[in-house]
Amino acid sequence: MKSPRGDGDSSSKSGVIPIILLISLGLSGATIVLVWGLIGVFSGDSPIGDGRDPSSYGFDISNLEIDPEALVTSGNPRDFLFPLVDPAVIAGREVGGLNASNKRKWQKEVVSADRVLGVKIGDSSRAYPMFILDAHEVVQDRIGETPIVIARSPLVDEVVVFERLLDGATLELGVSGLLDDLSLVMHDRDPVAPSLLSGHDGRFIAGPRVGLRLEPVPGVVVTTWRDWLARHPETDVVLRDAGSLQRYRRVSYDRYLDGSSWIIAPRITMETLVGARDRVLAARVSNDESRWSIFPLAELAMRMRPDGISIAVDDRQLVIATGTGDPTGTFDLIRADGLELRFGFWQAASIRDPESAQAALERGRSALREAMDVDPPGTN
Repeated sequence: MKSPRGDGDSSSKSGVIPIILLISLGLSGATIVLVWGLIGVFSGDSPIGDGRDPSSYGFDISNLEIDPEALVTSGNPRDFLFPLVDPAVIAGREVGGLNASNKRKWQKEVVSADRVLGVKIGDSSRAYPMFILDAHEVVQDRIGETPIVIARSPLVDEVVVFERLLDGATLELGVSGLLDDLSLVMHDRDPVAPSLLSGHDGRFIAGPRVGLRLEPVPGVVVTTWRDWLARHPETDVVLRDAGSLQRYRRVSYDRYLDGSSWIIAPRITMETLVGARDRVLAARVSNDESRWSIFPLAELAMRMRPDGISIAVDDRQLVIATGTGDPTGTFDLIRADGLELRFGFWQAASIRDPESAQAALERGRSALREAMDVDPPGTN
């Protein structure tokens, strides 16, 4: 998957490993996140977390609800990245004019071929450029009256959106510096006893709130800006944070996502008939513990018809069309019928419960074989 914004790789592990990794990566740009992890040292602050041991990050993990081997450090201290909070937005139709006034590529906001996360809640729609999500990993925003949090896990190309309400209160969240099988782990801002929650599924995995879960926002899509704007002409789009411009220039996972190597090796590599780094779309009925159906994006592309296909997911229809982006890294969503959608590597979709994931893959493939062509506009 190619992107017009190819500044290099980022992220590292910890201790001796990142040094070896940085030497092996040379000038790929992997130093950036490591430098952020050391900012506290040079500024006089004391970073929390030694980059090796999850128990050094100041969280009570005695009641951890995931496999202890799944919880690892990113090699960076707690809160090494700052969430993007209440980002500025602009009407989508105005972005072209704004970009035209900026001659240099790095000065431009989102451009046509950029991947974006598209979110629609009620009558409001918003696009979040993926290069912005990569640089913050946690975005706290409000669409209409709904407070949301976006959890971006670039190591497995995963992005999930949750409502930020819990027991009537709006949560404030941060980047913990920990990973759940390479997926982002966030923490709440409780000053006394913070809890950890997985960006993979919004479940609190340790601390006082263990067992609680954030509500997923249905129907989110990873697509190109061109395709999202065409489907949602009244959308707005998030602008870069003025204080983070250098970060956007220097942080890119493009080389990593296009490659075959892992920045941090998975504890188990989920290789089946689908490659561990192949992107998949998982779908299920929202607000229901019904079964997932998993669709490899490459197989969706092979089955695609000129005006799209309609796929049955339980009693709902998932309607997808051919987009303008790389079909193995984006999809053009026409309708989701309230389905919860999850996008990312097969590794992320299958690591927690390989047997169930394999069954979900078979359900998806079966549904794909029965998919119906979408009629061209203007036909019955």
